[in-house]
Amino acid sequence: MDILQNVDMNTLMLLGVGLAVLCVVGLLLFFGLQLIGSVFSTLFGFIHLFTSIVTGGPAAWCGCLVLIFACLLCVGTVLLYSSCSANPSAMNFCALFPG
Repeated sequence: MDILQNVDMNTLMLLGVGLAVLCVVGLLLFFGLQLIGSVFSTLFGFIHLFTSIVTGGPAAWCGCLVLIFACLLCVGTVLLYSSCSANPSAMNFCALFPG
């Protein structure tokens, strides 16, 4: 109990500020490390997917390659269709869609 006799207001304020900073830093580290971990997990997941397609051999990843090209074709079609709304007479592709 002799320790409490020597505590003044500045010491208590410094202790309170230190604990508040420690809580804020702890929360930032907690959520920041989860965010960094999920970003790295996603990035390395895509890298693993790409390397497994490349190293799978011609018979194993042929279907995946066709699927990837089909997805790219769909994305390209959507991009072309979205450009038709800006200028419908810009290309013959827009003539396929009346309106």
